[in-house]
Amino acid sequence: MSPRRTHTLVRDHPRLNPYLRQLPLRPGTPAYWQPDGTLVQHTETGAPQPVPIATSTLLKWMSDHDPEQLWEPWRTHLRGQRVLVEHTSINPVHPLHVGSLRSTVIGSTLAELFRSGGADVQTRYFVNDLGRQLHILQRAAVAARWDRTPAGHRYDEVVGVLYAFANMALANRTTDLARLRSAHPWLTDMIDIDRPLPPAAPTPELVDAMVAAAISDMGILGAKIDVFEHESDLAADPDALIARLGERCDLVRINGTTCVRLPGGIVPARRRDGSLLYFARDLANTQRRRPHTWSAILHVIGTDQTLLQTALRQAVPDAPLEHIAFGQISCGGRRYSARRDRLTTMSDLLHNGGHRRIHELTLALAMHRRTHPLDLTHLDTTQPLRTVHTALDIDRNTGTVRPHQEPLRRLLIAVLGTPAVLARDVDRRTIHGTARHLTLLSQHHIAATRAGSVPDAVGEWSSRTRTRLAALLGITPPTTEPPRTTSARQKDPRP
Repeated sequence: MSPRRTHTLVRDHPRLNPYLRQLPLRPGTPAYWQPDGTLVQHTETGAPQPVPIATSTLLKWMSDHDPEQLWEPWRTHLRGQRVLVEHTSINPVHPLHVGSLRSTVIGSTLAELFRSGGADVQTRYFVNDLGRQLHILQRAAVAARWDRTPAGHRYDEVVGVLYAFANMALANRTTDLARLRSAHPWLTDMIDIDRPLPPAAPTPELVDAMVAAAISDMGILGAKIDVFEHESDLAADPDALIARLGERCDLVRINGTTCVRLPGGIVPARRRDGSLLYFARDLANTQRRRPHTWSAILHVIGTDQTLLQTALRQAVPDAPLEHIAFGQISCGGRRYSARRDRLTTMSDLLHNGGHRRIHELTLALAMHRRTHPLDLTHLDTTQPLRTVHTALDIDRNTGTVRPHQEPLRRLLIAVLGTPAVLARDVDRRTIHGTARHLTLLSQHHIAATRAGSVPDAVGEWSSRTRTRLAALLGITPPTTEPPRTTSARQKDPRP
């Protein structure tokens, strides 16, 4: 983006902008900054009402106030809301990878946006420790010679290769197996690839280790999980659950499988043998969450799960469920696939550029509308973060200020309008406005500094604002503080 794109109306709100709160503006209605810096509100009849504001007035107000006052109205804006955010929740059969990363970026940032606005937020991770994918992995785990685990390899990445092997072996995909052996020569030492896989056996320690690895990687982005929920802890009565489901949804049996029938398709709920499928287990977990106690329950999950999420909302109509859908990530037109061992892991990103590489990708993903599919080969992953870092590192110019200098005015308006940007993202359940605002502020700061017109007070306001936005997006340097985690097997103390 270029600063020239700011020649459009900029929406702000007196309720959130501490400078505008002191002006005689209509309460409860937005205001708009014109390209020339004039503030406009509309009367009850819809007529524009200009409010001229001089740059010198904005400068004086900033000089007389502490930058922390920018956030005072926002800190209580969402007070009283109780929000549950479930994000990432990858199956414990492969490491966290770029295809899953978008859920982490969106979910953790949304949680931080709500928290920063005063909401009571809880993040959750639903551990699928009963599903078919884990059952396939368990067959390879029983056959594996774990004492021959290759040195220098992360445990979760070894497990991911074993999972890919099991899928290929069970489907007799000989070409894929040859490719897998070539890519991972240690595989033949760890498992007899020519012997049929044995029956599965429970491996709780494997599940715990895989979840811990994912949480560690998520911590690089500042993502925190408050509560873990395990499918194996669900105490649902299958017959009672399906009976209750039938009261709200149209159920059909297809080859013995009980399914929910929707206009958009079929969602399987229970197998012929009576065991519950993922949708039914997700339904039981939703009921376990006591949905009536939440203002919103946000499921950050891909657009490919839209049908399942639609069925879930129909099955629990009184729950404040929202599907925060996001488009899939591909690379060169190919989707990431754990079954085919086609992944770019966090370890790969760290090896190819360290934390900066991960933060580059994080910001690049955040800047795009969440429902848009993205191909990494066409995604600019370096320029946005470079702009942010340049603005953070650049020296402030404390020379004589020219009051009507345009870059400075744009910077002042953008800084003061930051809380309104966050409010719009919360309302729209997105994060791309926040990410774009961070890069825009950085561009304005660079332009104003190069023009020699950023005094100390404005530089401090700008720096603190950009630093806070970066922290919300998880692109600040990682801390040594361990992630906050609680097991869902413990009683939730909240009412």
